[in-house]
Amino acid sequence: MMRVLPPLLVIGGPSGAGKSSIAAAVAKLADAPVVGLGDSAGADQHIVDLVALQLRLDEHEEAPLVVIEGVYALSLPPIRWAARWTVYVDTPLDLSLARRALSQDDPRAVLRAYLDGGREAQTRTAAQGRQLADLVVDGTADLPDIAARIHRFIRARG
Repeated sequence: MMRVLPPLLVIGGPSGAGKSSIAAAVAKLADAPVVGLGDSAGADQHIVDLVALQLRLDEHEEAPLVVIEGVYALSLPPIRWAARWTVYVDTPLDLSLARRALSQDDPRAVLRAYLDGGREAQTRTAAQGRQLADLVVDGTADLPDIAARIHRFIRARG
């Protein structure tokens, strides 16, 4: 049986770009729930359990809109294809890395992962979302301004 999803706004970008904060701010403006892809990841955060994600989306089947956010949100075809709107949060890698490292109790693991290939992995996956997005926003801008811009965008595009 084919499931009917509410309209999806998918927000992608590098780790530490501000996706979660932006998603929460847009969701507040749109009175919509947020589903984070990190919440649907298995032991490997780079793999999204699509069945678990579907179950989480099913919880919001009556919502007028659902905001999905995650590093790989725009690079995973099933998610991108289901989206009505796609947004890429463009944040310089150094700022994203600093934000990500500072969000951890011990930033060394984040810094080591980046040095061990995180930049290459980001270029291969999350950065591709920039070309696939309907809208690119500046992750260094003020949060209320970014959220208002995205909210206007989804309202204008129906």
